[in-house]
Parts: sequence; C-alpha cells; structure tokens
Amino acid sequence: MSGSHSSPIKVWDWSIRVFHWSLPLLLFLLWRSAGEDMDQHMLFAQALLALVTYRIIWGFIGTPYARFSHFIYHPKYIFRYFLASTKPNKPIYLSHNPVGGIMVLIILATLLFQLTTGLFSSDDIFYEGPLYKYASNATASLMTFLHKKWFYYGILLIVAMHVLAIVAYRIRGEALVKAMVTGHKRVALDRVADVLPQPTTFPWGRFVLALALAALPVWYLFYYI
Repeated sequence: MSGSHSSPIKVWDWSIRVFHWSLPLLLFLLWRSAGEDMDQHMLFAQALLALVTYRIIWGFIGTPYARFSHFIYHPKYIFRYFLASTKPNKPIYLSHNPVGGIMVLIILATLLFQLTTGLFSSDDIFYEGPLYKYASNATASLMTFLHKKWFYYGILLIVAMHVLAIVAYRIRGEALVKAMVTGHKRVALDRVADVLPQPTTFPWGRFVLALALAALPVWYLFYYI
C-alpha cells in the first residue's frame, strides 16, 4: 500500500459483528432442521426474523459505519467505483464500498423474502406458518414452493457470491474477515474514502430500543395473532 498507515480504525461495533457471524450459523441450523425438527426450525426462524429486523433498524439509528445512509450510494458513485476498482490504488472504504452496499441490501431483501414465504408455508402434516390461515390455498402453495425450493437456492447463490467477493478483496490486500472479527481496519490513510468521526462509547440506549423493536414482529407473528 502507498501512503502512511494509521493505527487500527474502529469500524464495526460488536452488535454488527454478532449479526454477521450469526447469519451463517442460523442459515445452517434452519437448513438442518427443516423437515427434521420443525419445532427447532420455527425457533430458528424467529431468531432470524429478530436478527434481520434488528439490522434494518440499526441501519437507521446505529453506529456511524453501520448506517445505510453511509454506505448506500447514488448509481453514479457505484459506476465510478467500478472504474476505480480496476486500478492498482483503488479507493478503500472502511465501511461497505458502493458495490458492497448493494450486496447488503440484496442479502437483507433475500432473507426477508425467505422469512415472508415461511410465514405462509405449511409442511402439509403438522406445521403451518403463522399467516398460513390468512392465505388462499393457491397463495399458500406458491409460498411453500418458494420457501422450500427455488428461493432457498437463491440464498445459497448469494452466499457463494459473498464468499467469492471476500476472497477477491483478500487477494487485493483487504482483510474483510479480520475486520469483521476484530471490528477494526488498518489501512493507508491516503486511500480511505469514508472516514467518519467515531463515538467514544457504544450507544446502549439506541441498542436497547432497536432490540425491543426487533422483538415486536416475532411476538406479534408467532405469539399474538
């Protein structure tokens, strides 16, 4: 890298790191329990719903680098990043780069769609999603098909793309996995494109609020209606 190096810069707060590493674990557990232990499958689905809801809320009120307003870019900036990324000294983003921001939205949308189809699905024996009774037979059948077959392969495809992107960035000198473990990045200061002022303490008040709001859809969908 060219330019002077900084001391490690704090980027990802601990809750973002817990969210990130919990996703593959939950997806594996959901896949493993599907059709085998539906009681566990339902519990894992509730955990995933709470986790995704938390990440969306945290994207608006969370720590600076976790906010959507920081890493969702206008298409012209995405195009510029594509051009710049072909050069040896491409700009480095502490948070998600313009392409990575799109991937975050795709992953969240994919998980939300999978969760939504599950709410209307049935195994045709014992278990039904909490909204199954509100759908027509045709709608429930379609949702069950999407949940069990086609869309789950969509999740696997996106996960594969995410892993390939991580490998590609590692080859180019960006240790994204290490940053998501430690929460810090060490980069050349003259190439950083998105330095932000950092809070000195974790925003516990907003965290508790986000956690409470994330629990609401789980409570309403699985325990109230």
